[in-house]
Amino acid sequence: MLLRLPIFGTLFQRIYLVRFTRSLQTLLLGGVNISKALAITAEVVTNDVYRDLIKNTIKEVEDGNSISSVFETSEQIPKMVSQMMSIGERSGRLDTVLGRITDFYTREVNNIIANLMTLMEPIIMVVMGVGVGFMVAAIILPMYQMASSF
Repeated sequence: MLLRLPIFGTLFQRIYLVRFTRSLQTLLLGGVNISKALAITAEVVTNDVYRDLIKNTIKEVEDGNSISSVFETSEQIPKMVSQMMSIGERSGRLDTVLGRITDFYTREVNNIIANLMTLMEPIIMVVMGVGVGFMVAAIILPMYQMASSF
């Protein structure tokens, strides 16, 4: 549901990707095997779409396929992520690649939030101005009507 919101969908998608890649990287660096690391990571990601995607990935990995094989067919995972993970798997440096993906999307999330805050400031000012205008009108109009009735 959150992933389909017009402006915030991209933001939430990036946040879930950061959680996934950071958690998986930390577990792999800690020596946890890939299936167990994916299972733990599935519990960290709070979105059902991503959780199901990770569970499908666990099944594929247990069947002997690569992690990136599921991600390549998913609409929720950007092509860059699946391609980088594929390279990381082939080179044996998946943890390093996950770190790079995490850094990239963390910067992107920060940029999106900064842009949203920049856009929100004028909107908030206009809403506040309209609210103050209504309050002033609510106070002055009755006084004006009372004065004009005499």
